[in-house]
Amino acid sequence: MFGLSHLVALAVTAGAAVWLIRLYRRPGVDPGFRRRVETVAAGIMILTVFMDPLLNWLRWSESGAERAWFEIKKDSLPMHFCDLVALLLAGAILTKRQRLAELGYLWGLSGTVQGLITPGLKYECPAPEYFAFFLQHGGVPVVALGLTFGAGLQPQPGALKRTMLWSNVYLVAVFSLNALLGVNYGYLNGKPPHESLMDFLGDWPWYLLSLEGLALILFSLLLLPFRKQLRTGVAAAAAA
Repeated sequence: MFGLSHLVALAVTAGAAVWLIRLYRRPGVDPGFRRRVETVAAGIMILTVFMDPLLNWLRWSESGAERAWFEIKKDSLPMHFCDLVALLLAGAILTKRQRLAELGYLWGLSGTVQGLITPGLKYECPAPEYFAFFLQHGGVPVVALGLTFGAGLQPQPGALKRTMLWSNVYLVAVFSLNALLGVNYGYLNGKPPHESLMDFLGDWPWYLLSLEGLALILFSLLLLPFRKQLRTGVAAAAAA
């Protein structure tokens, strides 16, 4: 954490986010070029989500059935929160659907960025796991910021309620799956083995309640840049 390779990944992520925002805002950009950039960004995030189980599969030598169960027990299947956000934003940048971009912005900058800052990564550059991790966890804020502040797909009235609702749908679904299979996707049934923000939120299961409060605070802070238009939208809806 915060070694040279980590700092380089953070710097590249920040630079890519600025570049994508400016690409969307710059007049006269060839729409075909912009579309190719969007397609590449979506492809990278989809590919890196599925690289984790693939790389685990290749690194271990158990038989087929043992490998399949190992993938599940190793928590390498694409059911972590960051995997969902990456797939969500891949769809958002391809379809330009506001609701996907809105959810990706709030989830990505409140959740995935935590993984970017405190990576639970055992492999150093130039291992493929290093690139898969930072392309996914860096790609999420890049696309989220690009769509929100560049392409204009900003949160709309009701964003906070919608995001809290979907957050709890994820929590209940994955918590139940973890309990059924004896796994820990999303770190909902136990803290990560590496240092993380959860270390300051209490013991299990109480840190799940702390996460609810923290999510509410972070979502609210992320919506502050749009408070004027959100109030205007609410007022217009009430008047209608």
